[in-house]
Amino acid sequence: MSKVVLITGCRSGFGLGAAVAAGRAGYTVYAGLRDLDTADGLRSATADLRVHPLQLDVTRPEERGAAVARIAEEQGRLDGLVNNAGVALGGFLEQVEEDELRRLFDVNVFGAWGMTRACLPLMRQTGGGVVIQVSSMSGRVAWPGLGAYAGSKFALEGLSEAWRHELQPFGIRVVLMEPGAYRTDIFGRNRTLCRNARAPDSPYAPWMASLDRLFAKVVDRIARDPQEVSDRMVELLDDPRPPLRVPFGPLARPRERIRQLLPFALTELAFAQAFRWLRDDQA
Repeated sequence: MSKVVLITGCRSGFGLGAAVAAGRAGYTVYAGLRDLDTADGLRSATADLRVHPLQLDVTRPEERGAAVARIAEEQGRLDGLVNNAGVALGGFLEQVEEDELRRLFDVNVFGAWGMTRACLPLMRQTGGGVVIQVSSMSGRVAWPGLGAYAGSKFALEGLSEAWRHELQPFGIRVVLMEPGAYRTDIFGRNRTLCRNARAPDSPYAPWMASLDRLFAKVVDRIARDPQEVSDRMVELLDDPRPPLRVPFGPLARPRERIRQLLPFALTELAFAQAFRWLRDDQA
Protein backbone atom coordinates (compact mmCIF):
# COMPACT_ATOMS: atom_id res chain seq x y z
CA MET A 1 0.00 0.00 0.00
CA SER A 2 1.39 3.41 -0.98
CA LYS A 3 1.83 6.18 1.55
CA VAL A 4 -0.81 8.90 1.62
CA VAL A 5 -0.16 12.65 1.76
CA LEU A 6 -2.47 15.65 1.89
CA ILE A 7 -1.14 18.86 0.31
CA THR A 8 -3.01 22.16 0.55
CA GLY A 9 -2.93 25.04 -1.93
CA CYS A 10 -2.35 22.96 -5.07
CA ARG A 11 -3.62 25.31 -7.76
CA SER A 12 -0.11 26.50 -8.66
CA GLY A 13 3.42 27.06 -7.38
CA PHE A 14 4.86 24.91 -4.61
CA GLY A 15 1.61 23.02 -4.04
CA LEU A 16 1.06 21.99 -7.65
CA GLY A 17 4.70 21.02 -8.01
CA ALA A 18 4.63 19.00 -4.79
CA ALA A 19 1.49 17.13 -5.87
CA VAL A 20 3.17 16.15 -9.12
CA ALA A 21 6.47 15.21 -7.46
CA ALA A 22 4.79 13.19 -4.69
CA GLY A 23 2.62 11.37 -7.22
CA ARG A 24 5.68 10.48 -9.28
CA ALA A 25 7.41 9.25 -6.11
CA GLY A 26 4.60 6.73 -5.59
CA TYR A 27 2.47 8.57 -3.04
CA THR A 28 -1.30 8.65 -3.10
CA VAL A 29 -1.89 12.39 -3.04
CA TYR A 30 -4.93 14.36 -1.95
CA ALA A 31 -4.44 17.81 -3.46
CA GLY A 32 -6.45 20.55 -1.80
CA LEU A 33 -7.86 23.47 -3.79
CA ARG A 34 -9.75 26.45 -2.39
CA ASP A 35 -12.03 26.24 -5.44
CA LEU A 36 -12.37 22.86 -7.12
CA ASP A 37 -13.40 24.60 -10.35
CA THR A 38 -9.72 25.61 -10.76
CA ALA A 39 -8.51 21.98 -10.86
CA ASP A 40 -7.93 21.74 -14.64
CA GLY A 41 -4.20 22.48 -14.42
CA LEU A 42 -3.74 20.00 -11.59
CA ARG A 43 -5.68 17.28 -13.40
CA SER A 44 -3.69 17.83 -16.59
CA ALA A 45 -0.34 17.67 -14.79
CA THR A 46 -1.25 14.52 -12.82
CA ALA A 47 -3.41 12.59 -15.26
CA ASP A 48 -1.41 9.34 -14.96
CA LEU A 49 -0.76 9.62 -11.20
CA ARG A 50 -2.63 8.76 -8.00
CA VAL A 51 -3.52 12.39 -7.32
CA HIS A 52 -7.03 13.27 -6.17
CA PRO A 53 -8.20 16.91 -6.35
CA LEU A 54 -9.99 17.88 -3.17
CA GLN A 55 -12.27 20.80 -2.30
CA LEU A 56 -10.41 22.40 0.60
CA ASP A 57 -10.53 25.97 1.83
CA VAL A 58 -8.32 25.74 4.91
CA THR A 59 -10.19 28.58 6.61
CA ARG A 60 -13.40 26.52 6.70
CA PRO A 61 -13.54 23.95 9.55
CA GLU A 62 -16.22 21.93 7.78
CA GLU A 63 -14.04 21.52 4.67
CA ARG A 64 -11.00 20.57 6.77
CA GLY A 65 -13.07 17.90 8.52
CA ALA A 66 -14.62 16.61 5.30
CA ALA A 67 -11.18 16.30 3.66
CA VAL A 68 -9.78 14.19 6.49
CA ALA A 69 -12.95 12.08 6.68
CA ARG A 70 -12.69 11.30 2.96
CA ILE A 71 -9.06 10.25 3.29
CA ALA A 72 -9.87 8.07 6.30
CA GLU A 73 -12.73 6.39 4.43
CA GLU A 74 -10.85 5.84 1.17
CA GLN A 75 -7.35 5.08 2.46
CA GLY A 76 -7.58 4.42 6.20
CA ARG A 77 -4.28 6.21 6.78
CA LEU A 78 -2.45 9.51 6.44
CA ASP A 79 1.34 9.62 6.39
CA GLY A 80 1.98 13.25 5.59
CA LEU A 81 0.49 16.73 5.58
CA VAL A 82 1.96 19.66 3.67
CA ASN A 83 0.47 22.95 4.85
CA ASN A 84 1.28 24.93 1.72
CA ALA A 85 -1.83 27.11 1.35
CA GLY A 86 -0.98 30.71 2.15
CA VAL A 87 -1.39 34.33 1.13
CA ALA A 88 0.89 37.35 1.27
CA LEU A 89 0.20 40.98 2.06
CA GLY A 90 2.44 43.93 1.33
CA GLY A 91 2.25 47.38 2.84
CA PHE A 92 3.51 49.22 5.90
CA LEU A 93 1.84 48.07 9.12
CA GLU A 94 0.16 51.39 9.84
CA GLN A 95 -1.53 51.17 6.44
CA VAL A 96 -2.95 47.68 6.98
CA GLU A 97 -6.62 47.53 7.96
CA GLU A 98 -7.85 45.11 10.61
CA ASP A 99 -9.95 43.03 8.23
CA GLU A 100 -6.91 42.55 5.96
CA LEU A 101 -4.73 41.44 8.87
CA ARG A 102 -7.39 39.05 10.14
CA ARG A 103 -7.77 37.48 6.69
CA LEU A 104 -4.00 37.02 6.43
CA PHE A 105 -3.77 35.29 9.81
CA ASP A 106 -6.92 33.28 9.09
CA VAL A 107 -5.19 31.58 6.16
CA ASN A 108 -1.54 31.49 7.20
CA VAL A 109 -1.94 30.75 10.90
CA PHE A 110 -5.42 29.53 11.80
CA GLY A 111 -5.74 27.58 8.55
CA ALA A 112 -2.47 25.73 9.11
CA TRP A 113 -3.26 25.18 12.79
CA GLY A 114 -6.76 23.89 12.03
CA MET A 115 -5.60 21.65 9.20
CA THR A 116 -2.87 20.11 11.32
CA ARG A 117 -5.21 19.60 14.24
CA ALA A 118 -7.77 17.89 12.00
CA CYS A 119 -5.15 15.49 10.61
CA LEU A 120 -3.42 14.44 13.83
CA PRO A 121 -5.88 11.73 14.99
CA LEU A 122 -5.60 9.91 11.64
CA MET A 123 -1.82 10.30 11.60
CA ARG A 124 -1.57 8.85 15.12
CA GLN A 125 -3.80 5.97 14.00
CA THR A 126 -1.42 5.45 11.06
CA GLY A 127 1.49 5.22 13.49
CA GLY A 128 3.28 8.47 12.72
CA GLY A 129 4.14 10.66 9.79
CA VAL A 130 5.34 14.13 8.95
CA VAL A 131 3.84 17.62 8.94
CA ILE A 132 5.59 20.09 6.64
CA GLN A 133 4.75 23.72 7.30
CA VAL A 134 5.58 26.06 4.43
CA SER A 135 6.92 29.14 6.16
CA SER A 136 9.24 31.73 4.59
CA MET A 137 12.46 33.62 5.08
CA SER A 138 10.03 36.23 6.46
CA GLY A 139 9.34 33.84 9.33
CA ARG A 140 12.80 34.63 10.71
CA VAL A 141 13.46 38.22 9.57
CA ALA A 142 10.77 40.93 9.37
CA TRP A 143 11.35 43.28 6.44
CA PRO A 144 9.72 46.73 6.35
CA GLY A 145 6.74 46.75 4.04
CA LEU A 146 6.12 43.04 4.75
CA GLY A 147 5.45 43.24 8.48
CA ALA A 148 1.96 41.74 8.40
CA TYR A 149 3.11 38.77 6.33
CA ALA A 150 6.16 38.31 8.56
CA GLY A 151 3.94 38.41 11.63
CA SER A 152 1.85 35.53 10.29
CA LYS A 153 4.93 33.47 9.48
CA PHE A 154 6.57 34.22 12.84
CA ALA A 155 3.38 32.88 14.44
CA LEU A 156 3.48 29.74 12.28
CA GLU A 157 7.11 29.18 13.28
CA GLY A 158 6.22 29.38 16.98
CA LEU A 159 3.31 26.97 16.67
CA SER A 160 5.41 24.53 14.67
CA GLU A 161 8.35 24.60 17.08
CA ALA A 162 6.01 23.70 19.94
CA TRP A 163 4.33 21.01 17.84
CA ARG A 164 7.75 19.54 17.05
CA HIS A 165 8.14 18.76 20.77
CA GLU A 166 4.52 17.82 21.45
CA LEU A 167 4.16 15.37 18.56
CA GLN A 168 7.53 13.64 18.82
CA PRO A 169 6.18 11.01 21.28
CA PHE A 170 3.65 9.95 18.62
CA GLY A 171 6.24 9.53 15.88
CA ILE A 172 5.02 12.63 14.03
CA ARG A 173 7.81 14.80 12.67
CA VAL A 174 7.30 18.54 12.16
CA VAL A 175 9.38 20.50 9.65
CA LEU A 176 9.43 24.18 8.70
CA MET A 177 10.41 24.96 5.13
CA GLU A 178 11.68 28.54 4.75
CA PRO A 179 11.87 29.37 1.03
CA GLY A 180 13.31 32.60 -0.29
CA ALA A 181 12.31 34.18 -3.62
CA TYR A 182 10.73 31.80 -6.14
CA ARG A 183 8.64 32.39 -9.23
CA THR A 184 5.23 31.56 -7.82
CA ASP A 185 1.86 33.31 -8.03
CA ILE A 186 2.51 34.90 -4.64
CA PHE A 187 4.83 37.21 -6.64
CA GLY A 188 2.43 37.44 -9.59
CA ARG A 189 -1.30 36.73 -9.82
CA ASN A 190 -1.64 36.39 -6.04
CA ARG A 191 0.63 39.29 -5.07
CA THR A 192 -1.46 41.46 -2.81
CA LEU A 193 -0.88 44.91 -1.36
CA CYS A 194 -3.07 46.33 1.36
CA ARG A 195 -5.66 48.70 -0.07
CA ASN A 196 -3.98 51.77 1.45
CA ALA A 197 -0.51 50.89 0.19
CA ARG A 198 -0.43 53.44 -2.62
CA ALA A 199 -2.44 56.23 -0.99
CA PRO A 200 -0.79 59.44 -2.22
CA ASP A 201 -1.27 61.19 1.13
CA SER A 202 0.33 58.37 3.12
CA PRO A 203 3.44 59.23 5.17
CA TYR A 204 4.98 56.14 3.56
CA ALA A 205 4.34 57.30 -0.02
CA PRO A 206 7.99 58.42 -0.53
CA TRP A 207 9.10 54.79 -0.14
CA MET A 208 6.33 52.80 -1.80
CA ALA A 209 7.19 53.36 -5.47
CA SER A 210 10.87 52.66 -4.84
CA LEU A 211 9.99 49.47 -2.96
CA ASP A 212 7.88 48.34 -5.92
CA ARG A 213 10.82 48.80 -8.29
CA LEU A 214 13.25 47.11 -5.90
CA PHE A 215 10.86 44.19 -5.44
CA ALA A 216 10.52 43.72 -9.20
CA LYS A 217 14.31 43.74 -9.65
CA VAL A 218 14.88 41.19 -6.90
CA VAL A 219 12.27 38.82 -8.29
CA ASP A 220 13.63 39.21 -11.83
CA ARG A 221 17.26 38.63 -10.86
CA ILE A 222 17.25 35.95 -8.18
CA ALA A 223 13.85 34.21 -8.09
CA ARG A 224 14.14 30.58 -9.13
CA ASP A 225 12.01 27.68 -10.32
CA PRO A 226 9.56 26.68 -7.54
CA GLN A 227 9.94 23.01 -8.49
CA GLU A 228 13.16 23.04 -6.42
CA VAL A 229 11.08 23.59 -3.30
CA SER A 230 8.43 21.06 -4.33
CA ASP A 231 11.03 18.35 -4.89
CA ARG A 232 12.62 19.09 -1.51
CA MET A 233 9.21 18.76 0.16
CA VAL A 234 8.89 15.23 -1.18
CA GLU A 235 12.39 14.36 0.04
CA LEU A 236 11.40 15.58 3.51
CA LEU A 237 8.31 13.36 3.50
CA ASP A 238 10.66 10.36 3.56
CA ASP A 239 13.31 11.79 5.87
CA PRO A 240 13.22 9.90 9.21
CA ARG A 241 15.10 12.64 11.09
CA PRO A 242 14.52 15.98 9.39
CA PRO A 243 15.75 19.24 10.94
CA LEU A 244 13.15 21.57 12.38
CA ARG A 245 14.00 24.37 9.95
CA VAL A 246 15.01 24.02 6.32
CA PRO A 247 16.10 27.38 4.83
CA PHE A 248 15.95 26.98 1.09
CA GLY A 249 16.54 28.85 -2.11
CA PRO A 250 18.47 31.91 -3.29
CA LEU A 251 20.99 33.13 -0.71
CA ALA A 252 19.51 30.80 1.94
CA ARG A 253 22.75 29.82 3.63
CA PRO A 254 24.40 33.25 3.69
CA ARG A 255 21.10 34.77 4.83
CA GLU A 256 20.92 32.34 7.73
CA ARG A 257 24.54 32.92 8.72
CA ILE A 258 24.05 36.69 8.68
CA ARG A 259 20.94 36.34 10.84
CA GLN A 260 22.84 34.23 13.36
CA LEU A 261 26.00 36.33 13.50
CA LEU A 262 24.97 39.92 12.86
CA PRO A 263 23.85 41.89 15.94
CA PHE A 264 20.37 43.36 15.55
CA ALA A 265 21.80 46.86 15.92
CA LEU A 266 23.71 46.41 12.66
CA THR A 267 20.63 45.00 10.93
CA GLU A 268 18.67 48.01 12.14
CA LEU A 269 21.36 50.36 10.81
CA ALA A 270 21.32 48.62 7.43
CA PHE A 271 17.55 49.05 7.12
CA ALA A 272 17.79 52.70 8.15
CA GLN A 273 20.35 53.32 5.40
CA ALA A 274 18.17 51.44 2.91
CA PHE A 275 15.20 53.65 3.81
CA ARG A 276 17.24 56.77 3.16
CA TRP A 277 18.33 55.38 -0.20
CA LEU A 278 14.74 54.53 -1.15
CA ARG A 279 13.55 58.01 -0.21
CA ASP A 280 16.33 59.63 -2.23
CA ASP A 281 15.61 57.31 -5.16
CA GLN A 282 11.99 58.43 -5.19
CA ALA A 283 12.96 62.09 -4.95
